[in-house]
Amino acid sequence: MFKVLLVLLSLGAISTTGLAQSTSGSVPTATAAANPSPADVEAYIKAQTVKGGELDFSQMLATRKQSMFLHQGAMYNKQEYALVLWGMRAKALGVPTADKACALFAAANNRPISNAEKQALTSGFDSGTRE
Repeated sequence: MFKVLLVLLSLGAISTTGLAQSTSGSVPTATAAANPSPADVEAYIKAQTVKGGELDFSQMLATRKQSMFLHQGAMYNKQEYALVLWGMRAKALGVPTADKACALFAAANNRPISNAEKQALTSGFDSGTRE
């Protein structure tokens, strides 16, 4: 049983930064146009969070065989992990706080954000590369 857990953890231990900001492989990447000026960040996030947009990490993860993802010691399913990646990307785009990122996500989806969604998104935001 322990060996199975180790294998699952090693399979899930892919680089989360690589998925959110990768420039190679089959993972869609942000283009130069996807790095808007600070004044346009909110509009860009709202426009690209829609299904099929550059911030639709659910669609990107849908093609992966892997069903669980490890991020900072926590396991996430595809839907939750998409929010982790979304939070990382929001921080990379210059969103100043996790609360602001959660508000942007809620506004982009025209619905309130659940506690579980907020936890996953905040986890990604707090682990993002920019401080």
